[in-house]
Amino acid sequence: PFPQTEFGISVSAMLRSCRNWLFFLVKLVLFLWLSLAAKDADLWHFLTQYPVGCVHEPLPGNHSGIKVLVLGLAKSGTRTICHALNELGIRAYHSEDFHFLPWWDFIHELREEPLGAYANLSQPYVARELNKDQQLANRMMQKISKCRMEAVALDGLEMLMEPLAKANPNAKVVMLNWRTFPQWRKSLDVFTPKLVVMIFHNVISGSSLGLLPWLALLQPLDRWISGNVVENVLRSGGPPITEVSGPLVWLYHQSMNHRRQYECWQDPSTTIDPKTEEEFRSFYTKVDDYFPKEQVFQWDPRTNTLEELCAFLEISPCPKKGKVPKAINTWIFERDFPIAANAVIVLRLFLHWVNWKLLGGLLSLASRPCRG
Repeated sequence: PFPQTEFGISVSAMLRSCRNWLFFLVKLVLFLWLSLAAKDADLWHFLTQYPVGCVHEPLPGNHSGIKVLVLGLAKSGTRTICHALNELGIRAYHSEDFHFLPWWDFIHELREEPLGAYANLSQPYVARELNKDQQLANRMMQKISKCRMEAVALDGLEMLMEPLAKANPNAKVVMLNWRTFPQWRKSLDVFTPKLVVMIFHNVISGSSLGLLPWLALLQPLDRWISGNVVENVLRSGGPPITEVSGPLVWLYHQSMNHRRQYECWQDPSTTIDPKTEEEFRSFYTKVDDYFPKEQVFQWDPRTNTLEELCAFLEISPCPKKGKVPKAINTWIFERDFPIAANAVIVLRLFLHWVNWKLLGGLLSLASRPCRG
């Protein structure tokens, strides 16, 4: 028999306990690795992805249909002004909406052309090619027009500012240059760690839907429960998901983020991140190269009102009054759409538990000969 410790616990029991804990840790690491690897590889995308692309007829002459360009770097009030534009009756896309609908339609079409010049390029490289290839830029404008978006903020997609400005010379510009460079830099530096935490939360919690093709159940559920609400948003281009997001729409959007949005932030990135005052100012001064002063409204959310925005956009009568409330900028969907977000989080955690049990069963079955 094994000797006992001074606390009366046998050494054999301690060894069994250590072995069980070691097995648990190995199983946990294996489980997380398999979940994240499956999500990253998109093993089941052929079962889970809806048909790509809005279905409206493209506008003639490669026109995008954009009436308003919101030109501002991240942390300059892009989300706030998008909310305001939607309240005034203009279908405004924030960058999440743009990533999710016309931009991904455009990228997906390029990747479906195996012999095409851009089939194997990541999204940041495609964004850079838009300034060089007019035909490529025209294709993107057609995709935009099919979604019938009327305004867009390029937060996180600042590399698209020039091709969109060139293609939409008659658009009105809401310029968000109200912060000084030190103020803007401080705001971005405070926000960035929070963004990293939100991304990790979304990827890790959402990986429960990647290990097995659970998301394939979304399309039949969408038909039976909600009357094809997800498909209608994807095909009609609206309402923007940053404005209206029910549980099924939010689930699909968050499950596709790693493909449609996060790739844009990989090196060399579609984001412009000025490190100096000169770089910061040069982003905004480029507007003068494309638009006359009468088409530009330098918006300051601290002082400007909805009535002034209506006057600039020639909306009369103005449906809203007063200053624009500041938009939420952390845990955005979770706080703007708490019912949808909490329902999805509960579902994700439940599927993690199911996946964990299935993995445990498989490991137990595989180890049976060793125990025998």
